[in-house]
Amino acid sequence: MSRNYPNNASCSKLILLLKYVYMKIKNKLMCLSCLLVLLTGCSSLNNSKEYSLDRYKLTMNYKSDFKIMQLTDLHFSVQTDYVKVKTYLAKNITTSNPDLMVLTGDTFMDATKNIVTNVLDFVDSFNIPFAITFGNHDQQGDYDYDFVTNYIKSKKNAMYLDYEDDNLTGLANYFIDLMDNGTVKYRLYILDSNSYYFNGIKYDYDIIHDEQLEHIENINKTDGDAFGLVFYHIPLYEETDAYALFKEGKIVGKGENREKSCVAYKRSDAFNRMKNASIKAHFFGHDHINYTDLMYQGVSLSYGLKSTPEIYSDDDLLGYKEITLKDDMSWDINTNIVTRFVEYEK
Repeated sequence: MSRNYPNNASCSKLILLLKYVYMKIKNKLMCLSCLLVLLTGCSSLNNSKEYSLDRYKLTMNYKSDFKIMQLTDLHFSVQTDYVKVKTYLAKNITTSNPDLMVLTGDTFMDATKNIVTNVLDFVDSFNIPFAITFGNHDQQGDYDYDFVTNYIKSKKNAMYLDYEDDNLTGLANYFIDLMDNGTVKYRLYILDSNSYYFNGIKYDYDIIHDEQLEHIENINKTDGDAFGLVFYHIPLYEETDAYALFKEGKIVGKGENREKSCVAYKRSDAFNRMKNASIKAHFFGHDHINYTDLMYQGVSLSYGLKSTPEIYSDDDLLGYKEITLKDDMSWDINTNIVTRFVEYEK
């Protein structure tokens, strides 16, 4: 779910609407013509602002064995059986009882305003802090993207920040510092990996943009070095590199990828730049039947486990992941990351 350039809100909404029309009807000529007109007309309206880094920071108290529950690809839509799906999720959330939930995108697809509010009210009802970022389907509904973000902000347990007029691509580019006796124990980056990129013929998946990476680098430089974990939706190209090495027995890992990783339209320098900013673990979703945890160049790359059966899934690959943060800052995919497989009763 991406606030793409130009950053003016009204223009971006129209552009995102055209993307949705394109995906639905594939009328390339109509969409291209309209897009050119919109971009021309909106180019002078880019009034984006640069906010200070502290405006993107939230804090929580760290405690021993701080537990994060990752939920991903819920895909709530007009076709969802709400009683069954919410019962399933409620069982998993109460069983895990985490200190923080993180939803890593595609919470919605072909949804309505009522679905958005209903689902967010449901998540909020557990009185557990929750953070959220967006995927490539969240924008597909009868609402504009700011409706979702504004409703998230209204929830008492939401750990969420976004500015409609900032100069960062996407809707989630904030961080949560876990504090221990006045110092940062861990830093959690919540990042928008954006949605689609139009290459002149078709839409591919977008990348994490340069100014978003610079934003992370500035946070690390200004607020001090901290053990970082990053949560987003679309996996980086390095996931494919890592999985190939894992299959050859050349790196440590666990789990299985049952489908090809749907990565961005091009390889970027995001992995190296985030690694240099002390990010030691990546958590993402997007591909519904992949659930690997791989240690690649000293950094873990981890698929979340699909958390509902919506759209498509494998029956034995449903549930959630738990990430446990240790007092001694130790990190190992076998001890810090646990995959919880939970049967869904059809």
